[in-house]
Amino acid sequence: MFFQGARKKGAAILVALTLVALLAGCNRDGAGTEQNATIRSEEQVKKIERLNELADDMYKKVQQGDIMGGRDSLQQVSDQLTQIHFEGITSVEGMHALTETVTQAKRVFNAVKFSPDEGQVSTIKLRLAVDALKSMNDPMWLQYYNVLQNDIKALEKGATEASRAETDKAFAGLYSHYGLIHPSLLISRSPTDVEKADSLVTFVQSQLASETEPYKRILSVIPEIRQMIDRLFHKKDTPAYLPIIDNGRPIIWSIGIGSAIIAALVYAGWRLFQKERGIIPVRRIDKM
Repeated sequence: MFFQGARKKGAAILVALTLVALLAGCNRDGAGTEQNATIRSEEQVKKIERLNELADDMYKKVQQGDIMGGRDSLQQVSDQLTQIHFEGITSVEGMHALTETVTQAKRVFNAVKFSPDEGQVSTIKLRLAVDALKSMNDPMWLQYYNVLQNDIKALEKGATEASRAETDKAFAGLYSHYGLIHPSLLISRSPTDVEKADSLVTFVQSQLASETEPYKRILSVIPEIRQMIDRLFHKKDTPAYLPIIDNGRPIIWSIGIGSAIIAALVYAGWRLFQKERGIIPVRRIDKM
């Protein structure tokens, strides 16, 4: 019995000491992470501003019909992109979306036969994506909210009237406009939310490609599409959404929750230690 009690007592103390050490390590790691993120942000800001200037210059030149100048600016955008570290700025998906947007634009501008329409699309998409990287609080792609809502309204109208021509036309607009801001969404928003929106758009596309009547199934997902767009655009009046948690201080939340769990475990270990010693905690009873 003595050795069994000693083992229990030793285990309780060991658990308590280990958890305290882990908590201290989390505090050190958290502080280091926040500090490094601040340093990286300061080092990256000028490079991102330069990237934004180059993307804006490319957009203006293409709008003016200066394709050669736009191609030169695009190459400078590509060169500048390799000098930027994306840690703390966007997700891996966002980084991939930006680099893929640049790659697609280079394919368009370096094609044997340049397509003005594809050049305009790739330029706008890149301009919005780079701005999303720079302007996290108020990016330009937010201006597409009403455009997408009008596309959804037209899609609903076409499906309600069972008009294949109107439904196809409305979806073409929705697909085109959503595609323009897609890289920006991956840069600015949760990849999981973007994937959900992608699946809804793909569902409508698959229904229109089928030979059967697609209208009822399209109408059934219209509310979900509206809600998903509202979520991506952070519309506060959207119903049925959980409150947005401040992601700016996730380490503090983790430490707070971890501290509560560790405190409970340490207390449980202490109670076990006291019990093995035959000590019963005494609670003060207030007199009536």
